[in-house]
This record gives sequence, C-alpha cells and structure tokens, in this order.
Amino acid sequence: MMNIIRLLVLLSSVLICQAAFANNIVSAVNKAPVVSDGTTAGHATDFVINLDTTLDPSTNGRTLLQGKTIRITLPASFQNTKDYMFGGCGPPLFGKECNTAVLLQGWPQHPVAPPPVKYAFDYEKDTNTLVFTAKVDLTPDAPLEPGIKQMHLLLFGFTNPHPGHYRLKVEAETGPAGALETGWAKIHIIPKSRPSINVTSTGSDNPTTLNTIYQSATVYAAVPLNYNFLLWNRKDKPFVGVDIADIDGNGNYLFKKDNKVVGHVTIDAPEGAVGQMLMSFGESMAAAPPTIGGPETTARWVGKFVAGSEPGRYTVTAKLNGGNEVEMFIDVTN
Repeated sequence: MMNIIRLLVLLSSVLICQAAFANNIVSAVNKAPVVSDGTTAGHATDFVINLDTTLDPSTNGRTLLQGKTIRITLPASFQNTKDYMFGGCGPPLFGKECNTAVLLQGWPQHPVAPPPVKYAFDYEKDTNTLVFTAKVDLTPDAPLEPGIKQMHLLLFGFTNPHPGHYRLKVEAETGPAGALETGWAKIHIIPKSRPSINVTSTGSDNPTTLNTIYQSATVYAAVPLNYNFLLWNRKDKPFVGVDIADIDGNGNYLFKKDNKVVGHVTIDAPEGAVGQMLMSFGESMAAAPPTIGGPETTARWVGKFVAGSEPGRYTVTAKLNGGNEVEMFIDVTN
C-alpha cells in the first residue's frame, strides 16, 4: 500500500510539473548574439529571452496593448551594481553607461520599432523587475512585422554572478484582450566564455535588416540575402581568419583557421537533392559590431546559400567546436 501511495504522489508531481510547463510562455534564455560574453560570470549581463512562439516570420507573435506591460523579475544575484540609468537610451548615453532593452520580432536587429516611441523601459529596484510598457497598441502583422517574440536585455550596469543556473520570471499582459500570461526560465551563467557563432541581420547587402534566418529560393538558385555570421574565439577575441572547406561536395563543410578545424557546417536537404552548397566570400575579417554599446570589434564571415535540385525545406547548421550552433532555414520551390 505504501508503494502505491508513493507512486500516486510521484505521478501527481509529474502531472503538476507538466501542467506548469504547458503554461510557461518562455522557451529559453540565450546569450545575446551581438556579444561573446553576455552570460559569462563577471561580465556585463546581455541576453535574449525567447517566448514560446516559433521564430518563423509567417507566424504572428504576441500583442501588447497600450498601457499593458511585460515584467521580467531577475534573480537577486543580478543587481545594477554600477547604478546606470534605465530607458530607451539614445546618444550619447546609449552604451556602457546605460541599461536598456528591446522587444524583438524573431531575428536580430529587428525590434518593434522605434522602441522609445512605441514602448517604455523601466526598473523597479525593490523587486529587481524590468518593465516594458506599451505606449501604443503593439500588434503583429506577419511576415514583415510578426510581433513580439523575444526580449533582448542589454544591462551594462549589471554584472553576471558566479557560474550556475538562475531563475527569472516573466509576467506579460499579452494574452487575449491583455490577459496575463506567465513564464519562467533558467539563465545559465558559464565560468568562462566559449567560441561563439552568431547571426546578424546587418550588412552592406541588407541595410534594412530583413530576415536572413528564414529565406526562400527556387531550385539551383541562391537566396537573396547573404549570411553574416559574427565569430568570437574562446578568449572573447574576434575570430578572424576563419573560412569553410568543402568535405564531400554534398553540403558538408569544415570551418578552418590556419588549417586547423574549428567548427563545421551541414546542410540538411530534401531527399534526393543534389547541388546544394554554401558559397564563401573569404575568411572572416575584423569588423565593427552591429549595435552600439557592445564590444568594440568582432569578426564577420559572409557566405551565401545556393539551393539544390529538389523543392522543400533546407536547413543550414553552423557550429563552432566547443561553442554554440545556429540554424538557417530555406524554403525552395520549383
């Protein structure tokens, strides 16, 4: 009988956890793509909160009606130790003397714009809570303006705590008619930085920051926008001199620097597809970062995807050894 009771208690706990997870509007917290050390212990706090909506731009994100809020309560270990101001910090304060944040629509450098006009960003010190407040109705209109899917926190006055997992809470009035939705996630603070590959939507070929993560093409044709990847090594330095080397002529590549393998790229293609490839524009080179307030320099590698012989979804996965990976999606038609 005792064993049966214990089993029932265990099953109840599992069901409760599943129910809580099902109602969680936060899917993950990741290091910001514009820095190498946003979740590294002892470095400035700079991360992105992903909501539970697909980043595919054909799907609408969330709505925040005028006067409604999104509240993010940080763990007590995260504190504004430098006492920097908060808000939509413009020049000359937008930089490492300011704490700010933006609502993103699913890809880098594409906020619900312009942030200071459309929403305010404030801080409640007593509860360690960051607050977005809509100044107008923020409504989605996919695919070019799919609405709120991410929150990017650029907290230059905060210093990441000791390595470990820390829990934050999100309370968002983003449900129907402004109904409250809640969620939580764990921030993983790592002891030291790792090699990092990151997507940016800025570049000379894409001055309007269109979505490079989701693109379309026809068979045997190139996508319209180049891939611009930001690269840092494990010492937070720009990872210059990196380029791809074809392995087998079938969509598999190595990232190499000085003839040493530092990562790889794979192309997952529809069955029977041939001819898909990733073109390189040369080794990664030192470049200015895509946003103000981050590191002074980064390294940028530029490439372009060419579709193969079959229609369908192609997925390009790029990864650095010992670091993270990014995915790019291409829908190909005849």
